[in-house]
Amino acid sequence: MSKGLASKAFSGLKWTSASTIANAVMQIGYTSVMARLLAPEAFGLVSLATVILGFGNYFATMGLNQAIIQKEHLTNANIRAAFTTSVVLGLLCSGAMWLLAPTAALFFENEAVTPVVRVLSVMFVINGLASTAISILQREMRFKAIGILETISYVISYLVVGVILAYLDFGFWALVYATITQMALSCAASYFMVRHSVIPIFAWSAYKPLFSYGSRMSFLGILEYVYSQLHIILVGKFLGMHKLGIYTRAHMLVNLPIYNITRTLSKVLFPSFSKLQNDVKKLAHVYLSSITLLAAVLIPVCMGILVSAPELVRILLGEQWGESVPVLQVLSLAIPIGFITMFSGIVCDAKAELNLKIVITVVYIVVLIGLFMLLRGYGLVGFAAAVLFGEIIRTILFQFAMKRILSVSFGKQLRCYIPGVLNGFAIAVAVHLLSLFLREMQLPVVVILACQIAACGVIYLLLTLLFPHKVLKSEISLVLNKMGLQGNSSSYTGRIISKYRNSLIKEPEGA
Repeated sequence: MSKGLASKAFSGLKWTSASTIANAVMQIGYTSVMARLLAPEAFGLVSLATVILGFGNYFATMGLNQAIIQKEHLTNANIRAAFTTSVVLGLLCSGAMWLLAPTAALFFENEAVTPVVRVLSVMFVINGLASTAISILQREMRFKAIGILETISYVISYLVVGVILAYLDFGFWALVYATITQMALSCAASYFMVRHSVIPIFAWSAYKPLFSYGSRMSFLGILEYVYSQLHIILVGKFLGMHKLGIYTRAHMLVNLPIYNITRTLSKVLFPSFSKLQNDVKKLAHVYLSSITLLAAVLIPVCMGILVSAPELVRILLGEQWGESVPVLQVLSLAIPIGFITMFSGIVCDAKAELNLKIVITVVYIVVLIGLFMLLRGYGLVGFAAAVLFGEIIRTILFQFAMKRILSVSFGKQLRCYIPGVLNGFAIAVAVHLLSLFLREMQLPVVVILACQIAACGVIYLLLTLLFPHKVLKSEISLVLNKMGLQGNSSSYTGRIISKYRNSLIKEPEGA
């Protein structure tokens, strides 16, 4: 990766991380408050409506967002073509969802689905107006602007509009109106920052390069959306809205922190990977580094969530959500695997290896449906277990793909997981023993959770910084370099950093 690109990528990573941390903290507070103001059925209903609308979103964008980012040479005509298409498709999809809403309600045997889907269908229009501007911001790696936009829109829409409406007994409509407000604010702000042309264009030459890549991305996106939302669809269909509400809140508790971490990286890495699409050797190196660092963070975090699940549920959701504890524990094993594998998908997108990705996704969907049918007799835990086994299979399939695309052996790919697995296992054992002791003392739940978090943090820092696995050493040194922390002998802090870096690179990799 060139110095200029690396600098932009790391700057983007810093700003996206800052925004992600801020949003994650706010989302935790928002979720805790709303879980006490609304019943599980409200979350189940809105989650189901969102899933239904998610299918239409891929028809509404036709993969043009990714096409704008991925295209090596983007012209003003391409931008006008993308905007024209997004607006037209947004209007068509909004109208289609309005008409089809009663059918969705009939399928799920819940009349409330109809009005929720119809109101939320306005998101297609809003997204059509905003998607081109947001894609340009990402292509130009203007992540500082994106981060500020996301944080401000979240505060206004969810923490103000959502909480106030829930307090005023708007029920599930509080969730609906908060979502729409957030999209509307993002739309207005993103266009204000880009100011691209909105004049329609009708020359096919402007559309052709975008649709060639975007149509396949759209089809692939639909397939990926199907497998990512199958659990919600099937739980809602077979177990009802109450169980779905329990399931989605458990899924949210582990998915939220992991999503925010990986979203930070993926928003920066897709443009970066795209710029390296013709340099396979560098792309392979960046890919392996990315999953090494990601696994080293995600797996220990999720193992900590697994052990502290009873306390997390009681504090963040309330006593009435106890049924979600075992579901949360199973999902805390499944979700990190899926997010780490996501970077294999990003490589396929950047290299335009979409046909291979489509085949893998179709195979995975078939396997996942089979697992759901096989394990549904075990209730919510069975559905969570199906997700776990499915993610393991998907990871194996993508490792075959990376061997073909990047010429990276299975051994090198599996090696990237070792630091995260070892550290995660150590954290889980230590915190589990601590939790048994604290629970036996019958301390307040808040105190137990605080001790669990502190123990996770201390053990993680000790294992990662002071006793890093040899696979992780070179990656930590590289991160310090990119942060500009090479060490300056003229200051005390600089000497400490320099000494630490020297200890990391003292032992040659593979020794």
